[in-house]
Amino acid sequence: MPELADKERIACQQTVDFARGSIKLSGGGLSPEIEALNRRYIAGDLSSNEHREALLAHARSLPPGEPAQEYFISFEEAIKAARA
Repeated sequence: MPELADKERIACQQTVDFARGSIKLSGGGLSPEIEALNRRYIAGDLSSNEHREALLAHARSLPPGEPAQEYFISFEEAIKAARA
């Protein structure tokens, strides 16, 4: 993937910072695996679509029964809410 322009890198950083802040406000945190994916996205190694797919693949690799978020009934509902 070509190197990102400063504007694009800033937009990626802002996207990650917003998501990180939202998660922290709800009492959560990001795993080292997720932070590694975020760094790759900000560096331009992953496109937005690749980043999203990598995050979803990581979530799917978690043990069954682990909630995506306490306020969602299921992982599928969390995905639907993210798409909306």
